[in-house]
Amino acid sequence: MNRRTVAVLALLATALVVTGAASPVTAAGRLPRSAVLLDEDKAIDAPGAGMSVCNGGAQEQSMVRSNDVPTNLAETGGAFQPLPGATISFTTPAADSDQIIVIFSAEARLQGQPVTYVAPVDFLQVQILLDGVPIGANDLSFTTGAGESDATQACKRVTSPAGAAVAHTVSVQWLLVDQAAASVLTGTLDDWTLNVQVSG
Repeated sequence: MNRRTVAVLALLATALVVTGAASPVTAAGRLPRSAVLLDEDKAIDAPGAGMSVCNGGAQEQSMVRSNDVPTNLAETGGAFQPLPGATISFTTPAADSDQIIVIFSAEARLQGQPVTYVAPVDFLQVQILLDGVPIGANDLSFTTGAGESDATQACKRVTSPAGAAVAHTVSVQWLLVDQAAASVLTGTLDDWTLNVQVSG
């Protein structure tokens, strides 16, 4: 190591010590800045369910819907909106149990947000629903940017009673999340694909 490297490392070590000393709760009872930011971030504040297992066997069906026509998005007052056309129906035969894997991918764009690299940031949220109930990630930040390809997936097992088959519907919803309620957010979902795979 040369003298310059040693000097830089010493400076970084000092900065870490000073930052670390300043981070615990102070005598005035204030929380660390990072805790306040995380506590106010709608992208991560939903309670999680923890690790889950969703195993299946041989694939029985694979259904796909795609659309290359852009869907324009605007703020909706905090209410999720259905993505037009992003719906697939299937039936579980009587006395059967199936694994359902859902994969959704799209070109996503968010505009009108402040340009910042510090959380919390505004974001486009996407959720997958099975029979009207969200499955998979519970507060998924699909994109925070001005244009990129993104994807998410979810898995769920479904069963049907001995006497009757059960019809199911998979759908996708979106929401623009304005963290500080101070922006006029717009967005686009384009070139999307919804894939539902049914396995035993």
